[in-house]
Amino acid sequence: VENSGSLTPAEQYPAKIKVTLWGDATGIGSIGENDITAFINLSDFETEGTYRIPIQTRLAGTVTPLGNMEISMEPAVLTLRLATSIRKQVPVTLSLKGIPADGYEVTESSLEPAAVEIEGPAELVEKIEELVTEPLSIEARTNGFSGTAAIINHDPLISIIGKSQVQSTVKISETTIKKQFDNLPIYFDKQNQGLSITADKKTGSLEVQGPKRLLERWSPPENTLTVSCENITAAGVYTLPIVPVLSAEYSKLKILQVNPKSVQVTAAFPEASEEGEIHR
Repeated sequence: VENSGSLTPAEQYPAKIKVTLWGDATGIGSIGENDITAFINLSDFETEGTYRIPIQTRLAGTVTPLGNMEISMEPAVLTLRLATSIRKQVPVTLSLKGIPADGYEVTESSLEPAAVEIEGPAELVEKIEELVTEPLSIEARTNGFSGTAAIINHDPLISIIGKSQVQSTVKISETTIKKQFDNLPIYFDKQNQGLSITADKKTGSLEVQGPKRLLERWSPPENTLTVSCENITAAGVYTLPIVPVLSAEYSKLKILQVNPKSVQVTAAFPEASEEGEIHR
């Protein structure tokens, strides 16, 4: 279709026709299928409607037929409805198929460009709200990727202005979850052997965030909620912070909240009180 006018085909037309050459065998013998172009020209049509449009042919510029030659087409005329052609910007949506590996998820995806311009008969273009890319597989993937994705366009009457491909980027990360642990024992570490330590609270809770596959198998050890008593060297009442302790294997876990954040402890010398009773 050759066209410099404002109208465009509004219905399907044959993708191919039959062209027959008649002439001297030596004159047409060297002409191949790729040397012949069949076309219709819509440039002079100005009013929407249905028209009988003759099909024309031309030979490639490098072909010089010898002797007399006749060309016939089947069909020779197309009956075609023409409508006003318009252009429109539409967004492109990235299509993904499958699911990532267990414990992973798509965290971000993007396209460049995120929209393209389409052209075609107004009655069809106005109905198109978006275009979609060919599906890209993310099945069992554990990492992201970038590449080129083709835009799907099933309607031959609609054309994409410029490239019909976009650059795609997909980011895949470990799935992150939160988990609450209650009634965890408070562990008192580095106690002075000469002091007796008692606390107003014996258990606490912990809210943790981290990779799903890691957090689901984590069971807090007894020293997770640790209170260091190494600075207590004399009898008295102290307020000490609770410090969560994670092993290197679970360093990817993030502590969101500890409750309580501190405990009040009482330190005493039990041996001294016993000696006092003996003296009395």
